[in-house]
Amino acid sequence: MLELCMFAEGARYQEEVSAIGPKGKIEALVPGPGRFWPRHLGAAPTPKLIISPRSPKGPELRDIPVDATLLEAGDHNGSTFYQHQSFLALVRKAKSVPDVTLSDGWKAVAMGMAAQESARSGQAVTLNSGGSFPLFPDP
Repeated sequence: MLELCMFAEGARYQEEVSAIGPKGKIEALVPGPGRFWPRHLGAAPTPKLIISPRSPKGPELRDIPVDATLLEAGDHNGSTFYQHQSFLALVRKAKSVPDVTLSDGWKAVAMGMAAQESARSGQAVTLNSGGSFPLFPDP
């Protein structure tokens, strides 16, 4: 089972991913951009990884600090830096295939629109195999 929660701006961790399987559970906790963290709460949280094996029982909590240079390059705890690096490699032709394709982007937009429609209507929205739904046809 995979659980994904994003954009919880009022929470200590803006993004949380949990995966549960026969060997245990693993969680990644990612705070929002430090520049938005309220000063009255102290230092911005550090990203964390929690590994909870079924045997031997007992969670292992790991801080995953992010280099300050990466944080200054953009948001998302350094991932923006790597996205910019990858884009630059494409522009300079050091790389010929983007990490994310037009089709990936199209499907992401279709999923977002389907979620919005589901929230509006209160009904499940089915995406077709191309990643679209009736209100947003395939390209």
